[in-house]
Amino acid sequence: MLASSRVQLTTIAFASCILLYWFFHESIANTSECLITSSAYDQSASSSYSYVNLNTERSNTSLSPVLILTPFKQSVQFIDRYFDNINRLTYPHKLISLGFLVSDSSDGTIEKLQARSQAETERFNSIRIFQKDFQYDLATTEERHAFEVQVQRRSIMAKSRNTLLSAALTQDHEWVLWLDGDVVDYPETLLEELIGMNKDVLAPNCFWQSYNEEGGYDKNNWQETPESRSFLETLPEDQVLVEGYPELVTHRKLMIDMRFEGETDLFHAVPLDAVGGTCTLVRAKVHRDGAIFPPFVYQHQVETEGLAKMAKSLGYEVWGLPNYLVYHYI
Repeated sequence: MLASSRVQLTTIAFASCILLYWFFHESIANTSECLITSSAYDQSASSSYSYVNLNTERSNTSLSPVLILTPFKQSVQFIDRYFDNINRLTYPHKLISLGFLVSDSSDGTIEKLQARSQAETERFNSIRIFQKDFQYDLATTEERHAFEVQVQRRSIMAKSRNTLLSAALTQDHEWVLWLDGDVVDYPETLLEELIGMNKDVLAPNCFWQSYNEEGGYDKNNWQETPESRSFLETLPEDQVLVEGYPELVTHRKLMIDMRFEGETDLFHAVPLDAVGGTCTLVRAKVHRDGAIFPPFVYQHQVETEGLAKMAKSLGYEVWGLPNYLVYHYI
């Protein structure tokens, strides 16, 4: 009887130890799980605190942080040359940030851009790629430049630029260079020369060239004239004007027609009322104060010309360099 009692007590004690072990093991495991979950929750729920005094006067020195912004669409063939040109810039690369928006592309643009950006990332302050499709496609270059599609096409381009601007611009950037991906040649000193002009909005003259000839490309850099202002007064408020089409004569003076017009100095600047987006430098403050690329009608313009109109409404000046050339692919 005594031996039997001892066996029972031993069995009970052993069983109790097992129960206690599993009880405490599960409790510790559950506690650890709760701590891990809580820690992850705290980490994801926590928010950082920062203070930025935007009243601080920004310097106008030639060495300032620059953000180069480029929208890409079906542009895989231009990416290598784009980076080769950027790499040749003499401006300090660590002061240059690159921002890209890829939209509606099925030709490998996003994959090529990612691969090249990863290979170049150590050269620059930062490289950021964004992707946003607008479900808008024109099959050929001829269709893209057809008069009847310009308002809708330019409205989509405005949305693309605004998306890129809002995603990429930070308080650190003092200048924004809008550079089209198919601008294939420009001076290596482009940034320091444009920034050194210290203009709110500044556009070089964008031409095309072949092996033995050249001509004006970007017709969106222009001045109003007395005739064009009179013409504007006859239009309904929602009428959008575009340049370079015989279907619509606007009477404006295009910067491509001002080259060497009484002045041969490379840095001769003329006031403009509108700019294109092939190559345009904008003081970042102009964007921060509200100058965007309107996808809606603003003073009879949309997109880049609308940006210039907005900048002037905000009290900023818009300038062009008729003798300073950059070249666009044709």
